[in-house]
Amino acid sequence: MDNDFFIYNIISKTSVLVLAINIILYFKSYRKNSIAFKIFTHYLLFIFIIQLISGYMRFKQENNLYLSHYYFIGQFIFLSLFYLFLEEKSLFKNGIRTILFLALVSIGIYYLKNPQAYFSFNLFEIAITSIPLILFSFYFFIKKIDSDNHKFIYLNSGFFLYISCSTLLFSAGNISSSIKNIIWYSNAILYLVYQLLIVVEWYKNFRKPFKKDNN
Repeated sequence: MDNDFFIYNIISKTSVLVLAINIILYFKSYRKNSIAFKIFTHYLLFIFIIQLISGYMRFKQENNLYLSHYYFIGQFIFLSLFYLFLEEKSLFKNGIRTILFLALVSIGIYYLKNPQAYFSFNLFEIAITSIPLILFSFYFFIKKIDSDNHKFIYLNSGFFLYISCSTLLFSAGNISSSIKNIIWYSNAILYLVYQLLIVVEWYKNFRKPFKKDNN
């Protein structure tokens, strides 16, 4: 068990390191890129801050469970806006806006009626913030298959794999501990893959081309 935790810890810390590198790379290319790119860059910074605070509280042996609410809701807002600004058709843009609004209102009402849920794990919140993102991501992937513009395709593919596994994990409920462990490891590995594909995305589509010296 200790060996398993050690490996899991290494994977998690490597993911955080790659995330930090991604923040540097994306802010480096920030000024000359689209609104969608800028929103995603701020999303990376947001989840990095949440992970730093969570890690500090874990080190201090303090309860950090409530931070999951900020993570899921923040991720939902940032990435809904990200897909909104990538979309060109008014029908789908309005659909994203409507889903974003209804989901946030539903979460607000839920916490008004169940304020004690703030200090516990909330499956309703996870479902209502993750499932729409899975649908947005899948739609974007399908749209890009026949497109000549492949910007964000690597990033989106990594996110789709990660959030699908993550949603399965948090919705698993009362399954055997051995299966849960497999899902936890899969989730950690896929999160690392997600971060690595974000690097690939930057390298393929957003890095400044190297200019050869003709002299």
